[in-house]
Amino acid sequence: MRYSRQEILKEIGAENQKKLLASKVVIVGLGATGSSSAELLARAGIGHLVLIDRDVVELSNLQRQSLFSEEDIGKPKAVAARDAIHAINSEVKADAYPVDLECDKVSVLEADLILDCTDNLFTRFLINDYCKKNKKPWIYSAVVGTKGMVMNFLPASKVCFNCIFKMVEGLDTCATMGILNTAPSVISSFQVTEAIKFLTGQKASKDLVHIDVWKQAFEKIKVSADKKCPVCKGNYEYLEGKNQEIIKFCGSGTYQIKGKFDYEELKRKLSMVGKVQDAGVCFRFSAMTIFPDRVIIKAQTEEEAKVMYSQVVGN
Repeated sequence: MRYSRQEILKEIGAENQKKLLASKVVIVGLGATGSSSAELLARAGIGHLVLIDRDVVELSNLQRQSLFSEEDIGKPKAVAARDAIHAINSEVKADAYPVDLECDKVSVLEADLILDCTDNLFTRFLINDYCKKNKKPWIYSAVVGTKGMVMNFLPASKVCFNCIFKMVEGLDTCATMGILNTAPSVISSFQVTEAIKFLTGQKASKDLVHIDVWKQAFEKIKVSADKKCPVCKGNYEYLEGKNQEIIKFCGSGTYQIKGKFDYEELKRKLSMVGKVQDAGVCFRFSAMTIFPDRVIIKAQTEEEAKVMYSQVVGN
């Protein structure tokens, strides 16, 4: 039996395994942590996974994103992850959403639990707004260098993400600090363990967990609510439309620009002047990956990305 080794654990058992099979979990971000968490959840028998990511697989991802292979390079991560999960466990329903999560797309977050595995604060604040307003549980995770953090934000908690973290620019990223491939694996293991606890109705951690795998350092940080937190007072600015038009991804030299254009007509025109690689939900042209509502561009600077967008897509 597929889950026999898991069911004999006193923490799981046959009844809790049924709860996992009946559960629906959303994973936002399918980089190193998200792809690992998706795989672990699929192998654990979570019945329904919703996979959300706006990026495509690149060669540099393969150092740590173990769900993907060289054959996936150029594919949307959400699609590649879905296909890999179906190959691992055909009993799991996996839905792929290769989109940039914004306030008008939050309906895809409807589930028993949301796992945040993103690489940017903007999306985390949007998830926090959605979950706080709708009393939905989510688990935060972040990794850079050799360090990572995990924390549960559950409906009963008086603390929200905005109570602890603020929107700041210039934070360390994988592109500036690098990343050890064991770090996201460890953080993912903690995140998925907390997910299994929650989905089976068992006591989950209330602390912010900080881990440095290189130093073998583990710290549980007790946090408290911010009495002045606007989100806790019902001000959901990210859920109500605060947006970003151009975004620099965690990967070096990758930008996303949103815009309105005729996707099919653009694909037709570009196919007449150069090689177009159709990936179904998007297509690649030169240094660009073009989706119906946005373009991912490999460029040295933001200005260069804007110029390339203007030249190929238009203003």
